[in-house]
Amino acid sequence: HRRKDKTKTMKLTIILSVIIAQNWASEQISSNFTNKGNVEKITRNIFVEGQKLPGVPNGKGQRCIIKVVQVQETEYDRGMSCQHTIKKKCHVTYVTDYVSAPETKCESTFKKNCHITFKAVPFSAQVKKCYTPLNHKCEGKPEGPKVCRNVYENQCETQYKNYDLEQDEPVCKIKDEIRCKNVPVKLLHLPDDNGEGGIEPFAVKKECKNWPVQSCSIKKKKVTKVHPKTECKKVPRMMCYRSNCKPVPEPEVCHEQTQTQIQNIPEENCDIEPEENCRVELVLVPKLIPKDSCVNIPKVVCVPIKKNPKIISKPVLKEWCYNPKDYIETGDNMGRGDN
Repeated sequence: HRRKDKTKTMKLTIILSVIIAQNWASEQISSNFTNKGNVEKITRNIFVEGQKLPGVPNGKGQRCIIKVVQVQETEYDRGMSCQHTIKKKCHVTYVTDYVSAPETKCESTFKKNCHITFKAVPFSAQVKKCYTPLNHKCEGKPEGPKVCRNVYENQCETQYKNYDLEQDEPVCKIKDEIRCKNVPVKLLHLPDDNGEGGIEPFAVKKECKNWPVQSCSIKKKKVTKVHPKTECKKVPRMMCYRSNCKPVPEPEVCHEQTQTQIQNIPEENCDIEPEENCRVELVLVPKLIPKDSCVNIPKVVCVPIKKNPKIISKPVLKEWCYNPKDYIETGDNMGRGDN
């Protein structure tokens, strides 16, 4: 479309150039005809003067003409159409959960094993031995047949065992303690000027005395106790006497004697043995569980729209450019065509 407008513009320019050239040629012909009278020569020398062609040079060897052209255009009411949507976007996240699991827990303990053995140890002990001797006593002179029989003498043995004990014993001390009391003391009474007596004044005096006070405290004290242990037994003895006699006990006879005795002293031997005790317990163990985590993301999609089309005419400045050489050559060709 633009090329057609350019072609029309060029044709119009050529026509204008020809008209201008003809007007100028007519003036020249009239002048030359008057002066020289050679019309044919003047007609053949028709030419186009490039400086007088319409338009303004643009520095590129062309001349340009600016024209106002009414152009019809379609105008729209433009806007934006937006669509609001919500898109659900999900991703996998891991949540820490705790589950119970059995776990064996062991503890090391130490067990004390002891064995008590009794060891026989000889020791010397002071023993008091007493016995009651038997003797026969006859009624009158001993007579009759001789009789022998077993009689039993009483023999006792006393052993003394020492025990170390801890007992409470009072420890007392006498201390002097000061005790005081208030005692009223009468003062000398002075009568007043009127001669009337009033309340007898008195003062308080403190009297103190020393009182002996016994204070006791209980303290632990180790003491040794002697415990006698007496064992008695009947010892048989063969005794012979006359039939008119009988055995009679005599006073008890005692004597001290040192005996070597055997005592079983306990001896303890211990050793420590490690022992492992295990038990099953339920403990909480962390566990990762995959879980979908979703969020709603709002999304707006907008597109341009055109509506209400209107055809309007608007002036447009158009620049038509042409090469003057083309029109000069065209004029020369026209001149040569006349010949």
